[in-house]
Amino acid sequence: MRWYRADLHIHSVLSPCASLAMSPRAIVEAARSLGLDLIAICDHNAGENGTYARRLARGTPQILMGMEIQTAEEVEILALFPEEEPCLSLQEELYALLPPVPNDPELFGDQLVVDETDEILRAVPKLLLSPVPLSVEEVVRRVQDLGGLVIPAHVERVPGGLLAVLGLFPPGDWPAVEISPWAELEEVWARWPQVHGRQVFRSSDAHFPEEIGRAWTELYLDRPSFAELERALAGQGGRLIRPGPAWKEGKG
Repeated sequence: MRWYRADLHIHSVLSPCASLAMSPRAIVEAARSLGLDLIAICDHNAGENGTYARRLARGTPQILMGMEIQTAEEVEILALFPEEEPCLSLQEELYALLPPVPNDPELFGDQLVVDETDEILRAVPKLLLSPVPLSVEEVVRRVQDLGGLVIPAHVERVPGGLLAVLGLFPPGDWPAVEISPWAELEEVWARWPQVHGRQVFRSSDAHFPEEIGRAWTELYLDRPSFAELERALAGQGGRLIRPGPAWKEGKG
């Protein structure tokens, strides 16, 4: 086993808040240039652009399917999957549940499905930034029923952080959390003692190409894969998870 570097929260141009430069190709090329071993594209309530990134990457880096789901409480949850089918199935479920609010590209930004050749396949008409009418517990259940992993995103941050919004962990198993790129772990522990004893991830939450890899998580695994990540979360076989250093603006 050895240490691998992961960035498991990257937005593509399918998120209206992300740059038009965040195509699957741009994400894969940036991840390769930075030596990232494992990444996940997690767009708001959608995961489709991960399909095209995986086709392009061909395993370098390894790419997990993912999405950032916004619950009825306006908590943001990262959902990670090993394969495309369960992620795209959940995307379809969530899209049907989204309120019928049309996206205004001039106000919110474009929501584009882009293939591995940078061709725009379509624009998504409903606003993906809307919360879905599902509780945190229901989102967790649906993700886990599909074989996915759940990590609450940037738990200490307002808006969207589970602890910042709710002040506690809902009932259930919460083995891991994500903290913001700039958050100091000691400060998070001091403010939220509930984080102690849980695995902590740090990711870039990148919306622009230059933000990819600005923060990361180090994983001690046999290889960079979903199955190995599951084993690390369970503390099996000496596998380890440790957040990289807090990102400082101007320091890369």
